[in-house]
Amino acid sequence: MRFVLCRAVTRCQARRLRAVAAAAPLPAVTVVIMVALAPVALARVGVALGTELGGALASSEVATALVLGPCLAAAAAGAVLSASLPTRAGLGQQIAAGPCGDRSAIGAGLVLPSVLAGLIVLPSLLSLSLALAGGFAGGYPAGLALTAAILAAVPAGAVIAEGVQIAVRGRRIRLLGIGIGLGAWIVTGSAMGATPLGLLAPVSLSLRGAVSAWIALGAAGATATGLGIAWILLAACRPEQRSRATRRRHLDAAWRFPVPAAASSLIVRRSDVRQANVAALGFGVIGALIAVASGAEPPGPFLLATTTTLLGSLVAALAGWGTLAAGAWMWLGAPRGRRAIAAITWQSGLVAVAVPVGIVALVAALGSGVDWRTVGVVAALVVLGTAVATITGSLVPWQGDGIGDQLSSLAAFVAVAIATSFIVGLVVPRLTGLGLPDPAIVILLCGLLSCVAIASLLRRLELGER
Repeated sequence: MRFVLCRAVTRCQARRLRAVAAAAPLPAVTVVIMVALAPVALARVGVALGTELGGALASSEVATALVLGPCLAAAAAGAVLSASLPTRAGLGQQIAAGPCGDRSAIGAGLVLPSVLAGLIVLPSLLSLSLALAGGFAGGYPAGLALTAAILAAVPAGAVIAEGVQIAVRGRRIRLLGIGIGLGAWIVTGSAMGATPLGLLAPVSLSLRGAVSAWIALGAAGATATGLGIAWILLAACRPEQRSRATRRRHLDAAWRFPVPAAASSLIVRRSDVRQANVAALGFGVIGALIAVASGAEPPGPFLLATTTTLLGSLVAALAGWGTLAAGAWMWLGAPRGRRAIAAITWQSGLVAVAVPVGIVALVAALGSGVDWRTVGVVAALVVLGTAVATITGSLVPWQGDGIGDQLSSLAAFVAVAIATSFIVGLVVPRLTGLGLPDPAIVILLCGLLSCVAIASLLRRLELGER
């Protein structure tokens, strides 16, 4: 029964992705080519970083920060994925009414998206980690351990998000189990001198050569497996969300801006967007506190906190087209042109992404300090990230129909982000060679990608009208 279910769900997901590729063959081929070339470029970046950080890695704080940074971002992604995971009723009518259990249904939905995400992320991650660790005392095996630690952080963040939801719903026994696991995590990390890393602390030690890299790899692999199983078990036991009485809210000036108010309210009122923003805020604040407590030099805490929050809050931009598609009949009858609706949706997604990042940025700036140049860099990343997420959401919509669809959208986002970074890396040196100042190049890139994002929404609206 489980094999039949996995095969049926996998076929449905593969059919959906084939339809996406057939609808936009040129962008799909471009993204595939860029993803294939990304490991080569990242290997060069890893060698340069390894050479630069090789002397500083003797410090345990530097080694811990080197592992903690990408792990915190991966944990934020896992928390966002878990927060947006639907209950059994959201897995589809046929699966929800079938004789299979919740664990089988969730596992079946993860098969193809996990393979797709692995094909996109794993080669680039391995290339960067191996090249980075090649110049350290731990060597290439330590790079394998670093890759495994980053992968293990994804279910770790998902388990934390499940724990928050369990606490809200008052499930004391399950919450006690998560608390015991968290205590074991802290005690293990503290004993090895890297409290935030917990069971992944051997990885930072292996980079310095203090622990065998193969032991660190085994610890990271076992942690990833255990946390992955724990996440599926917790997700399968999640109760249905309690129904809440609807409340009418009056906006003072909403009548003046009906279309922006409608777009913003529809995006923000989605439960997956709200929960993703809460998870992003939480991990961003945690990152800022850890960086400040470890004595990191500015603007390290600011960059760590804001980029972690940005990764989680991009769900609002990913859900832009999904929100439009759900109410296409309303948008097509609105007293506004298609371009205005697409631009307003893009602006609403940008605001929904920028607000959590701005809150965490203020906290991090008060705790560690920051200069205006760094603030400008983060602002540019917010605009560029929102544009990439909007484009991805137009190609592979984030509709919230099932865990497979959401994970497929995240995998597509990573692929589009890699392709965009590759193209930007090719274009920026040529613009610099023409004598353009850096601020002008950043503004040009932000404007260009914003126009592409709006055009992608407009194209989907026009296709929907047909």
